[in-house]
Amino acid sequence: MPPSDPRERFALLGMGVVILLGPVLILAITLEVLILFGDLRLEQVTLVKFLELYIIDLVLFTGLAYGIYRLTLWLVEHRLPKSLDALGPQDAAKSREDESEQTKELGEEL
Repeated sequence: MPPSDPRERFALLGMGVVILLGPVLILAITLEVLILFGDLRLEQVTLVKFLELYIIDLVLFTGLAYGIYRLTLWLVEHRLPKSLDALGPQDAAKSREDESEQTKELGEEL
């Protein structure tokens, strides 16, 4: 089910663009560095080689992003509750109040 909030749609679109174009930027920077150092001539790069490099970069980029996502979920599920329990009830309530005040301030700035 697609999100109904335009901000969420924009965020999803932005993530999709980053996933598709991130490897292109990495690939372009890699090729530029190789050309500048003289290890590669532009005539040696064919369309097939470029597509192979793009697919490899896309797989690595997506795998790294997924790894970071899973690590973040694991930390939130396992480490965050322990940290909140260590704070104590008064500290946790105070941090919630601070968060609500910060949210109100951000809302006023927008």
